Amino acid sequence: MCRKCDSYQGHHQIMKLLNLLIKDEKKINRKLYSSGPYWSYKNLKTIYQIKKRGISDFRGISSGVGTSFTDNLPSDIRNELGFKGRLLGNIFEIPILNKIFKEQVVLTEGYIKKYLQAFSAICANNENVKKLIDKYEFKNTTEYGCVNKFTFKKKEYSTFYLEIADRIEKLSKNFDFKRVKTFFEIGGGFGANIHFLLTNFPNIKKIIYLDTVPNLYLGTKYLKRHFGENVKEYSDIRGSSIIEFKNDDELEIICIPPWEIEKLKVKIDHFHNAASFVEMPRVVVENYYKFIKKFDTREISLISYGGYDENTTFKPETLNEIFENKLKISWNDWFIDKYGNRNIYLCSK
Repeated sequence: MCRKCDSYQGHHQIMKLLNLLIKDEKKINRKLYSSGPYWSYKNLKTIYQIKKRGISDFRGISSGVGTSFTDNLPSDIRNELGFKGRLLGNIFEIPILNKIFKEQVVLTEGYIKKYLQAFSAICANNENVKKLIDKYEFKNTTEYGCVNKFTFKKKEYSTFYLEIADRIEKLSKNFDFKRVKTFFEIGGGFGANIHFLLTNFPNIKKIIYLDTVPNLYLGTKYLKRHFGENVKEYSDIRGSSIIEFKNDDELEIICIPPWEIEKLKVKIDHFHNAASFVEMPRVVVENYYKFIKKFDTREISLISYGGYDENTTFKPETLNEIFENKLKISWNDWFIDKYGNRNIYLCSK
């Protein structure tokens, strides 16, 4: 078989999971279990980019696969466009415009490179960063073409993973992650948070990871890269009437799309959501909270962000209302806090 045919078949095999998720999403209650206005456009763009480019460099500069839910730094606006935008963008195929646009991309990539060099120097000399590196283990954090990274003592670190470590450090003031065995995350992005937690807290053995269709696809592949057969993807559990953990101490990561939450029969030690609940329609979050209570969830941690836009997202106080005002709200600086980045933490009391 020729290499071109072999490559095509390999790509087709990889797409089977994504196509299955897309097909099944059309049959469910879309009001509760499909992307709301904030994410629907982004998800359609992500699906297009995955089918066009694959995921080998989704954390890079030239890929538009993971914009908004991964740590990529896009340099080409054409990779960020929806269907109508791509049609209009064909104007840049005119030779003279194409040449000008390519030069602009090169210029933008140059600025990104300078930014990364400067930010790398800041991270490598920041005391908060050094403390996190000393305390936590960072294993294989820069795969899939990651450019948002820095080098410290000859080892590369993903900046995003440092942010995750900072979040866990702050959450550890309220929770003891060494006591957690079962963990449930909605909106897990590309799986980095789960990867980091399992690297540092081997006591966590049973995980439910839920996200929208294209994000779940990417996260499933990312987690399988790190944890192999311990990861159950959607096609493994799709026909089950009940989804539950095995009664053992083996690592188990169950990756499900939103509509499969109705099949879960689990008890959860810790539930976590970072910054996506405030981007969902209220009725969707209310439905998720119904299940979080059903699972006898012991601890809850939510993260929102400063500078939210009330036209597209809702206030952290509104999120707390949905959770029956059972959460304590606090503002925290990011690990390089002198640059004014702030997260809002909502934790069970």
